[in-house]
Amino acid sequence: MDFRSLRIRILSLFLLSFLGAGAVVALALAGSLQRDVETLLARQQVTFVSGLAEELDQKIKLQIEAMERVAPLVLRVDRGDGGALKAFIEDRTGIKGFFAGGLLVLGADGRVLAETPNLGRLGKGMADEIGVGSVLASGRSLVSEPYFDHALNQPAVAMAVPIRRGEAVVGALVGIATLTQSNLLGRLVEQKVGESGGLYMVSPKSGLIVVSTNKERIFTPVPRRGQNHMLDRYMDGFEGSGVTVSSAGLEELTSARRIASTGWVLVARLPTAEAFEPVADIKTRLFAALAGLGLTSLGLLWLVLRSALSPLHRATGRIQAMVDGNAPFEAVEISRGDEVGRMIGAFNALQAKVAAADVALREREGLYHALFRGCKAVELLIDPAEDGRIIDANRAAEAYYGWSHDQLLSMRISEINILDRAAIIAEMHKAELEERDHFDFRHRLASGEVRDVEVWSGPVQVTGRQLLYSIVHDVTARRAAEREVRSLLAFRRAVLDGAGSSIVATAVDGTILLFNPTAERWLGYGAEEVVGRMTPAAFHDSEEVSQRVARLSQELGREVEPGFECFIAKVLDSGKPDSGEWTYVRKDGSRFRVLLTVTALYDEEGVLSGFLGVAQDISARLSIEKELKRSNAELENFAYVASHDLRQPLRMISSYIALLQRRLGDALDQDCQDFIGFAVGGAQRMDHMITDLLQYSRLGRSGTPPAAVNLAEVVKLAQANLGALIEETGAAVTVAEGLPTVRGNEVELERLFQNLISNAVKFQAQGRLPLVEITWRATADEWIISVRDNGIGIDEAGRQKLFQIFQRLVRLDQYPGSGIGLASCRKIAEHHGGRIWVESQPGEGSTFQVALPVSGPDESHAG
Repeated sequence: MDFRSLRIRILSLFLLSFLGAGAVVALALAGSLQRDVETLLARQQVTFVSGLAEELDQKIKLQIEAMERVAPLVLRVDRGDGGALKAFIEDRTGIKGFFAGGLLVLGADGRVLAETPNLGRLGKGMADEIGVGSVLASGRSLVSEPYFDHALNQPAVAMAVPIRRGEAVVGALVGIATLTQSNLLGRLVEQKVGESGGLYMVSPKSGLIVVSTNKERIFTPVPRRGQNHMLDRYMDGFEGSGVTVSSAGLEELTSARRIASTGWVLVARLPTAEAFEPVADIKTRLFAALAGLGLTSLGLLWLVLRSALSPLHRATGRIQAMVDGNAPFEAVEISRGDEVGRMIGAFNALQAKVAAADVALREREGLYHALFRGCKAVELLIDPAEDGRIIDANRAAEAYYGWSHDQLLSMRISEINILDRAAIIAEMHKAELEERDHFDFRHRLASGEVRDVEVWSGPVQVTGRQLLYSIVHDVTARRAAEREVRSLLAFRRAVLDGAGSSIVATAVDGTILLFNPTAERWLGYGAEEVVGRMTPAAFHDSEEVSQRVARLSQELGREVEPGFECFIAKVLDSGKPDSGEWTYVRKDGSRFRVLLTVTALYDEEGVLSGFLGVAQDISARLSIEKELKRSNAELENFAYVASHDLRQPLRMISSYIALLQRRLGDALDQDCQDFIGFAVGGAQRMDHMITDLLQYSRLGRSGTPPAAVNLAEVVKLAQANLGALIEETGAAVTVAEGLPTVRGNEVELERLFQNLISNAVKFQAQGRLPLVEITWRATADEWIISVRDNGIGIDEAGRQKLFQIFQRLVRLDQYPGSGIGLASCRKIAEHHGGRIWVESQPGEGSTFQVALPVSGPDESHAG
């Protein structure tokens, strides 16, 4: 036997066995090392992405809470004033800095009421375009899905909170963050994993990449299902790590966590070529060493391998201790600069980033705590799982409730809320499920006082458990005011329902806002048919409206539009209520006459806010007036005929008595002469009375249309007619300058002042010269002419019946007259739309006041 050959075969077999065994061992060690590294990196990557996801979730929630605190303040600004709204949101520096795309205020219809910066979005319906329409419908805050913002010309997301007035959502406050710039997502787009890895966040709902370290992939669709099996699992709800082949064909180690507040998935990716680069290097070296050291003993090889892998083993043990919480997070010692050292260095770099993220998270937690404790609104944190135990309370809660912080933390909400325990649990359950976020409660203070409160509450995740936050506002004063308002509204409704007049209130444009029950009964319309749908023009005769328009256009000197303007033109022109007779047309077409008074309504700032029309049914009154006019006409005609026909027999009696006196002459004794004188005098007085009565009956029946009458000329004519009486009595008559011009009948007005001057001269005390003074003054609606004398005066009883026909206050033998003069004066004044009265002091004189209406615009003051 060739020993040498045997030795060679043995050596060859040993070498082959050694190489085979070494290859198996090397492959097993390399595979184990790769699995350990993959597990380690996966844990670190999960820790890293979990920290970022938690930080982002807290940041979004804090920002929503900040916006929700700002949203109610919008109601203090006049939403019709775009400038004020814009100034308001420009001053919100606390939230504006988070939104590179700006802030918007939306109305209830989704249109933009204010924006900053100005990008041409004002007045546009943006709610559905930016994906926040559900906020206006449901009243819940949200972060929208990614969308392309045409105003910004780039992809963006919107964060929106509702603006409420009571229970009603009247708008929304919206912040817009661009996806390609630094925004509320913080440093996410700037983060890297390793040297070639990175982060991206996807929206399972929209199927879009929200943000990514690779900005070219922002706002692009996620790969089709099947192209990346781990991404498919993440979008289906899985959270964790795994190795996958990306849609670009690159093998990657990925880890994912879901953002609770948005439903988005945050994914960290690291190419396995980089992740397992140290392991690949080690494999190469192992196989090279195995080939180069084939003749080296297996024991030596094992020692070499153990020596080479001992730093990695120590590093793995140290890292596992950190993961298990048995050691603090700190850099792992690098004892050498080979591949193991490089891998440990890469881990140290990754750990540094995780530590930085942890510091940032702690800073955010500190900021949250500062905001929570320092907020002026009462805030509570409640654990619904522990029967409503109070977990935390801010300083405002301590001050409001009157308990210390420690006392509050030892209490349950049922010790504050006066509802029974079952009701409180039911309400907390609604808040947990977000079925409701606004509650009206009554809370008991430490003093025992019970206050009305408004509570905004909802779920929040804190250290892995679901709690409830509650923001409490004291609304005791507001509730009292609301009760008072409801009482006033009920009182107003009772007044409107019980009013015997038709009451219609309108907006400035004439749209009916109020239609009381009397108006419903009279006109046949239900309030629901007219309120907000019609104007009062629907109830008026169209021909009558056209006539009114023509008269007003001429009277006001401007064109008056037919329709609602004809009812309010005089009110706006004069600033006073306008009354007039109108024909109302019922729903069934029947008609009736009303006296309508229209008044302008103004708000607290003096701005015109609408009009009020109060109508009284005058159909019965007009019927009575018509009958009265007919009766008066018959009476006046009777008086005229009677007075005319009575004069003939009186003249015959007077003539025959005078003839009898002439024939008998001296044959009659003195008594007969006196008797005849009495008879003649009585007949003459009767004739004068009949003549005066005839003239009285003719007053107002001349048929002459009213014309401009200069009262100065009228008084001159009256003085001329009384010239003999004035001269005989030595009376002094003075007339003030500038008596006005009025519309009326010159003959009747002359008679009026002639009667007043005549009475002033005639009714004088013995031995006193008559003094008559005529003056005048003006009011807003009337000319008042005064005739003052220094005569005998009139007592209270006399003034009561002074202007009645045939009423005499003195004996006939003292002061002659028929008792018709002052009755005629009253009739003349009333015929001219005026009035007459007297002010008197017995023994000192009287002042007769005649008030006549001010003339129209074509008449002027005589001066």
